[in-house]
Amino acid sequence: MPDSTDIALLARAVAGDSAAFAALVGPLRGPVFRHCYRMLGSGADAEDATQDTLERVWRKLGTYDGSGPFGAWLQRIATNVCLDGLRARRARIGLVGYGPPTAPGAPLGPPDPELAWVEPVSDTDLRVSQDPQDEVVRREEISLAFVAALQLLAPRQRAALLLHDVLGFTHAEVAEVLEVSTTAVNSLLSRARESVRSSAGQPQPDMTEPRVQQLLQRYVRAWQLADIDAFVRLVTEDVRFTMPPLTAWFDGREAVAAFVENAIFAAVRPHGVQLRAGSCNGQPAFGTYEPDGAGRFAVSGLQVLQLGEASGQPLITTLVSYRDPALAIRCGLPPSLP
Repeated sequence: MPDSTDIALLARAVAGDSAAFAALVGPLRGPVFRHCYRMLGSGADAEDATQDTLERVWRKLGTYDGSGPFGAWLQRIATNVCLDGLRARRARIGLVGYGPPTAPGAPLGPPDPELAWVEPVSDTDLRVSQDPQDEVVRREEISLAFVAALQLLAPRQRAALLLHDVLGFTHAEVAEVLEVSTTAVNSLLSRARESVRSSAGQPQPDMTEPRVQQLLQRYVRAWQLADIDAFVRLVTEDVRFTMPPLTAWFDGREAVAAFVENAIFAAVRPHGVQLRAGSCNGQPAFGTYEPDGAGRFAVSGLQVLQLGEASGQPLITTLVSYRDPALAIRCGLPPSLP
């Protein structure tokens, strides 16, 4: 049930006051975007779905009966908007494991125009709370691996998991949104949890930990110096390296190191690769920069790191290198460096 202020805004909005409607839904736009992003795996798609949701809410506002939280009513509508969208678009591909790993030295091949990839978004777009106690839960629920794992689920499984486990809907409420029985909800949740548990990986270490900060500083130096030995010391034995939108990916420290050395570091020595630190999806990210011929460095892509623990130390378990400068800019990194 909305509070007294919201009730006044709601009454004015129902009467056609667009300013009251904007004030009513403004604080809820972020949570709706986060839900749509988890459902769709793309910031751009989530923005479209959020706008479609708010337009649908405006048209349906007179049907809201006040029997439950207004924000939950919006999330019900957002879920249906996303389910409608998923029927009309290609499923997004996860971060690693599309086809067999590429052998070192094999040609990478061009991007497949028929594929759409899971994309990161900025932490600002995904911020849930300023309360530090919420940070661990937030990181797990917005990590790139979690969002990618969701995309492996059938749309109704995805919606059930998010509505129940993330947004706190009851079984009966999920059943009402999806128009299925509570028994069917139990089945959807069971299958979804099992799949996500096996695909999402371990929770990320806290980025503010001194050990993690040292790891990230060493990572930047390794790229700036094109130091392959230093790079190898920062990754796990089973590290994976992928480069959306290319389908090529490398599995294991030896294969990843061979590719990074031969295809990247050898070509940039003695200057190395310039990185600018940032974060997206609650995890470390770096913009990559290349000389633009005018004395500056232009952004060329975005790296997102998945971290884990090995022998009691944080190490890199997955490196996703998006070959799209627009994604780096979207995640808050500058388009160029002096």
